[in-house]
Amino acid sequence: MFQTIPDPVPDALHGVMAAFRADPRPHKIDLGVGVYRDDSGASPVMAAVKAAEARLVADQDSKAYQALKGDEAFVAGLGALALGVPLPPRAAAIQGSGGTGCLRLALELAKAANPEVRLHLGLPSWPNHANLAAATGIALVTHRYFDVEAQRIDREAVRAAAEGTRAGDLFLFHGLCHNPTGSDLDDSDRAGLLAILRENGAVPLVDVAYYGLGDGLEADLAFVRTVAAEPRALISVACSKAFGLYRERTGLLIAVAESEAEAARVQGRLETISRTLVSMPPAHGAAVVVDILVDSALRKDWMVELEEMRARIFGLRGELEALSNVAPMLAGISRQRGIFRMLPLSPDQIAALARDHAIHMAPSGRINIAGLKAGDAARLAEALAALSKPGASL
Repeated sequence: MFQTIPDPVPDALHGVMAAFRADPRPHKIDLGVGVYRDDSGASPVMAAVKAAEARLVADQDSKAYQALKGDEAFVAGLGALALGVPLPPRAAAIQGSGGTGCLRLALELAKAANPEVRLHLGLPSWPNHANLAAATGIALVTHRYFDVEAQRIDREAVRAAAEGTRAGDLFLFHGLCHNPTGSDLDDSDRAGLLAILRENGAVPLVDVAYYGLGDGLEADLAFVRTVAAEPRALISVACSKAFGLYRERTGLLIAVAESEAEAARVQGRLETISRTLVSMPPAHGAAVVVDILVDSALRKDWMVELEEMRARIFGLRGELEALSNVAPMLAGISRQRGIFRMLPLSPDQIAALARDHAIHMAPSGRINIAGLKAGDAARLAEALAALSKPGASL
């Protein structure tokens, strides 16, 4: 039977990771995978996470199964953090296996509710958004979100896409500093889009992961709280970035319904879907998050460290902006948020950066700014400038 399986399509980002690991040059720079890195280039375990894990190992007395919705305290605690208030009665919520797992649950739910549902997706976006739509059999309708050459959001295209939605469709929003381009819609943009979706009967789907790394924890979650007031909404909240729990696959899906009765039906369907996909989500990361959120000292330590991470990212953006006289394509980078920037580079230029300068990045030109160590910003600017010189080897 397996002879019918086609050759796999290589994962582009994992290819970048493999190329970086294989590069023997000591001055190599990894701007690929979207994880936070410190000044040394390490992706450390946060101090609050370490402390919570130590306590968990000492105190945990069982590895028995949990409820289908996951860790009840995690669902309540992360839900309250995301929404700023306890989960309301008209919200269903379930623990998912990271952001990807939560999005899969959201799309499976939408497909069950409306077999003709379409997902409206602005590009560039994360590859798994389209992959998940394909996996669930949901039609994908794309539009241009960002003009990479001009380095600006195509607001006209985004608004036209919202106007083209129909009742029961999904329209994907990135949480603050979640978009791979580094550029976010402003409050006025989002409010206008939500009004259009509300009028059309379409449902906002929000993918949130980098809260705390943009304008601060409360500011970064403000849009999530706005969306939670809509008649219906789907909100995926991952713990990979803000808590550094990348490999623990920890997240929460919140489904806002029109009524408490509708929410109860949605809760039951989500639990049924999760049962067939994973039976129940991993427990470890959720237990760590619970300990951090309920222990005032750990919560304070976590918020301090999160703010330190944010400050480092802002410092790097300022450093790169100051080098825009060397590499003009870096201009405006200080006005963006989070760890990403989409550079207007061709595949040949990206290959030349890896080959000639040991600078590795995603094939799209998306870079992770937090991958820069001390002194790396100047090297990056010089390498980008070299690409435009006459006779540059491409």
